[in-house]
Amino acid sequence: MSDTASERATLLDRRRSANIPRNYTEDNSNLSIPLPSPYRESHFSFPVPITSNEGKLHNRFKWFNKRTGSYDEDRQGLVKENTGIRVWSESYSSIDWIHDRIKEGVRKRKFRDIPGIRGELMKASDASQAWILVTLIGVVVAIIAWFIDVVQEWMSDLKQGYCTTNWKLNSKFCCQQQESCDAWKTWPEFFEVEGESSSYYTAMFMYTMFGLTFSFIAAAMVKYTAEKVTVRSPKPMPFSKSPSMASVQYDGHSLNNQRLGDSSTPSKYESMDPPRYETKYAYYSAGSGIPEVKVILGGFVIKGFLGIKTLIVKSIGMIFSTSAGLTCGKEGPFVHLACSAGNIACRLFPKFNKNESKKREILSAAASAGVAVAFGAPIGGVLFSLEEVSYYFPMKTMIRSYCCAMVAAVVLKITDPFGTGKIVLFQVAYDKEYHLFELVPLIICGALAGFFGAFVTYFNIKYQHLRRASIIGKYPIIEVLCIMLFTALISFWNPFSRMGLSELAAHLFSECSPTNDNGGLCARTVAEIPNLLYLLMTTLVIKMGLTMITFGCTVPGGIFLPSLIIGAITGRLIGLIMQYLTLTYTDAWPFTACAHDFATRGECVIPGVYAIVGAAAGLAGVTRTTISLVVIMFELTYSLTYALPIMLSVMVAKWVADAMFVEGIYDLLIELKQYPYLEARREYVHTMTIMEITEYLSTIDADETITISRLKHKLSIIGAMGYAEDGGFPILSDGDILEGYIATTEVTHGMEQLENTLKNSMNEHEIDQVPCYFNRVTNSDPALNHDLKTPVRNLLSAHENIEEPVVKQSLNDFTPYIDHAPLTINQNASMTLLMDMFTKLGARYVCVTHSDGRYLGIIHKRRLLAYLKELDEE
Repeated sequence: MSDTASERATLLDRRRSANIPRNYTEDNSNLSIPLPSPYRESHFSFPVPITSNEGKLHNRFKWFNKRTGSYDEDRQGLVKENTGIRVWSESYSSIDWIHDRIKEGVRKRKFRDIPGIRGELMKASDASQAWILVTLIGVVVAIIAWFIDVVQEWMSDLKQGYCTTNWKLNSKFCCQQQESCDAWKTWPEFFEVEGESSSYYTAMFMYTMFGLTFSFIAAAMVKYTAEKVTVRSPKPMPFSKSPSMASVQYDGHSLNNQRLGDSSTPSKYESMDPPRYETKYAYYSAGSGIPEVKVILGGFVIKGFLGIKTLIVKSIGMIFSTSAGLTCGKEGPFVHLACSAGNIACRLFPKFNKNESKKREILSAAASAGVAVAFGAPIGGVLFSLEEVSYYFPMKTMIRSYCCAMVAAVVLKITDPFGTGKIVLFQVAYDKEYHLFELVPLIICGALAGFFGAFVTYFNIKYQHLRRASIIGKYPIIEVLCIMLFTALISFWNPFSRMGLSELAAHLFSECSPTNDNGGLCARTVAEIPNLLYLLMTTLVIKMGLTMITFGCTVPGGIFLPSLIIGAITGRLIGLIMQYLTLTYTDAWPFTACAHDFATRGECVIPGVYAIVGAAAGLAGVTRTTISLVVIMFELTYSLTYALPIMLSVMVAKWVADAMFVEGIYDLLIELKQYPYLEARREYVHTMTIMEITEYLSTIDADETITISRLKHKLSIIGAMGYAEDGGFPILSDGDILEGYIATTEVTHGMEQLENTLKNSMNEHEIDQVPCYFNRVTNSDPALNHDLKTPVRNLLSAHENIEEPVVKQSLNDFTPYIDHAPLTINQNASMTLLMDMFTKLGARYVCVTHSDGRYLGIIHKRRLLAYLKELDEE
């Protein structure tokens, strides 16, 4: 204790006795250059800008400001853990899973050290924050879903007519409990059009005009609220089997020129094509959002995608797009909206707001609430989050997801948006047992629906590639209007294709009764079945074609409901065929088993059951989900009677779809948009070794002084190679001894702070010559630590008895940002071990070492992804 006190006293005495005529102070006085390291020559200090109390008080009330203050508040604790300090992640970069887990451990340790009742209360308060969040998110998601369901149903009916007694009512509420409804007036009746042909074209005109208006509003909202993003053009080079030595060569050449004092000699780096950047518009509110949610939960950062603006625009835009009659659903976007609500709610508690890993646990729970309100399936929502979208899903996240989905379902049940007591419009209940011979057509139904789902997926992705590569993508609003016009023209003549998707799904799933013909889907006699088959077949072709061109256009909308409809129509077709056979050949085997059903119920086969089985199979063919999908269908039908047929059909559908291609629609979209997503569940047969994918990029020598201009040069080189967002520099000493790693984001942040502080007192040339240090080294005082490999920390901590403030860190000292315990792997290790380090530890990079432990090279996550993509193509 006395030694530590003497060390501090020695340093403070030197600081007081230093007589420097041009030292930096907060009043922008001049600063002499070059700036020595504060630990090499203790009489120089480089203070950190101090945040005023006024700013701190002001920031306390910015609850919904995502990035208030520093990302790492406990800087000292993280430096002691040798993990370093991180800054807020930039867009299109990856989070540091390992750092965030260590950060959470440091935070929990502080609570453990607080004694007594105060400590117990703080622990209880801390533990309750997650439950408060998931409950709040569940309530908010249910309210959003209620609003969307109510308004969307009213606007969908508006294309056909309006309620004369109360314009705010849709057709169901306007004509509630009335057999003949005079209050609901269709548009031909409003315009007093007579004649069947005139009424048909008037209704078609109004249907088309409302559809064009609604779709225009939806597309305009998405386009004019798009985010401007800067991307590299052209794209970074594809994977090369030869390790890159370019960075080392250009960096070394420039360093030699600098050492020789030859500033006029052009750097060899200048011969490289510098990276070109272009501004593009990212339509965050378009589509379903599930691919991006999946990538975000995998550790990728897309700023603004889960923000307040996206939440509002997508909520309102989705009402217009689905009401217009476009072949897109609102079920998939509910996952995006729920995650947006979860992301915004996380800002209430710094525990989640300032820990990207912890935040993603809450986002996984929010995703389950989105599925719960979309299908009325809370358990299915939890399983969907686990099976499809989540990357990291510990047991506590499962329990929180269950709570969040349960709260959302309960609140939506209470609000009753459809006035039927159902959470979703197409919930049905079946209790009739199926016959054993029906398993054969049900399996055929699963195979066909799976094939159709994969077929639609394949051509939809092809069309999206065409959209991005052609003039179509330059005019998104015109494309949407053309799709809407085409939809109205080819759909209106068919009563089934003209229906809204939710209404059509409800009719397809429902059982026929004497009082309900399910919108004309029920055949009263055998003679009516062929005409129904014709209408349903044309509807199937229409919906498949429209889904191919509609999903992915610039309006909010998902593919859940369209793929469900495709499967349901397929199932209903097979159900009607089976109904025709059982009614026509009642004495034939195996239809003799239907005698009891004909005597008691008048029917043997229920086509609605086949529609449900086909719907599950169609979804499986598109998304390739299995368990969660089966549970969702159980919860939709309120029965386990048809558990086995649904399970069989889903499995068969997945087998058929996988035989065509393995990836589901969301994985294909991730690949299309070139997001750096590493699939943790896939298995690869590796054809290369660690040495073959290792890169030899630029490093930083901790034993040498490096100026700001040299740092900028290193950043430009690594940026030109495609590592501007996720790259970094290994810190070496004694040539090839690995001391640590610092990311480009931290280097850029440190330089910006340094330049902003000096720009008022120094010119640009002087700032470029300011040295930066990546290894704290002390002088020859015997009381101080001489070990260069262990940086001296916290010796300049503030003391309450000292009048003048003591600076803890100089701005040109970058050591607090360094990860002093980087992940390493031996050059002779297996590729399987390397994959586990990236997938199970969430690593952004792994340093490769020689057999004797000396530094050799580095493998970034993007390099690994390029290799895996090459592996898939082979």
